[in-house]
Amino acid sequence: MGRWCCALNTPSIFNKKSMIKSHKIAALATILTGAMSLLASPAMAFSIGTTNNTETLKNNLLGTKTEGLSDFSVSITGNEAAFGTFINDPFGLQSGVVLSTGRVADIAGRNLKDNVITNGFDLNTDFGEKGATGDLTQINLSFFANSMAEKLLFEYVFGSEEFPEFGGSKFNDNFELLLNGENLAKLSDGKAVTINNLVPNADNRSTDSSDYINNPAVGGLAANIIKLDGYTKVLGFEGFLKPNQRNVLSIRVQDVGDGNLDSAVFIKGGSVRVAQVEAVPEPMTVGGLMAGGAMLAAGRKLRRRK
Repeated sequence: MGRWCCALNTPSIFNKKSMIKSHKIAALATILTGAMSLLASPAMAFSIGTTNNTETLKNNLLGTKTEGLSDFSVSITGNEAAFGTFINDPFGLQSGVVLSTGRVADIAGRNLKDNVITNGFDLNTDFGEKGATGDLTQINLSFFANSMAEKLLFEYVFGSEEFPEFGGSKFNDNFELLLNGENLAKLSDGKAVTINNLVPNADNRSTDSSDYINNPAVGGLAANIIKLDGYTKVLGFEGFLKPNQRNVLSIRVQDVGDGNLDSAVFIKGGSVRVAQVEAVPEPMTVGGLMAGGAMLAAGRKLRRRK
């Protein structure tokens, strides 16, 4: 069953005071919207281009610091309209790859609808994957890692139209970064990146995660740029690679409960990079001699204190 929107009942007769109050509220909303537009407008417009070309997606993901990785292959799962690239985002990522459970082309633009009761939703595409799993969009990046490639790192932002009304409900859309099958996408508190972990209780907003940023139609910092009703701060991913063998990174975002109300993830372009293994200095190298000298000095200090 989908989620339906309904209009509030409106009284047929207003007294003068309520009309004046309504006009004041409308005027205040206009002022706030204009002010937030000035605050949120980037130097260049935020835009998203739809593409499911695996080579394009791979090239936008990989940074220049991928020494030790080779023999890349990419596969995707999901509707072709759910993949794309972006530039000039409101999060500070600058550019990169976007995955959505709806159409990525719909995400950029002014947030006009953010309340299930009064006005419905901006982002509500169901690709037809019914049931508890809902729509799934996924990129698999497979590659060989040599012995010097220790860790894989990059930055991302997760956002959703489910926020905040469905926090704490069964509509718990999620984002996962699986490195060789292990989900390493975590919030600052170590919890998984899900609707319910970011907004545990829609009726008690004091429980919101410190990683969550609300983006209502009126007053949202990015309300004139992006239609998502909420999103995370920029979060980091870090995972250890398996040396001298193939590794698989899966980036996936999924509807849960039904296929309605879109969720999306933005991966910073060129940020997928490798941390190299730090070489241990040989005993007869300059570095080894310096390390040995430091150890001897530490030993002398320890003996003096006894």
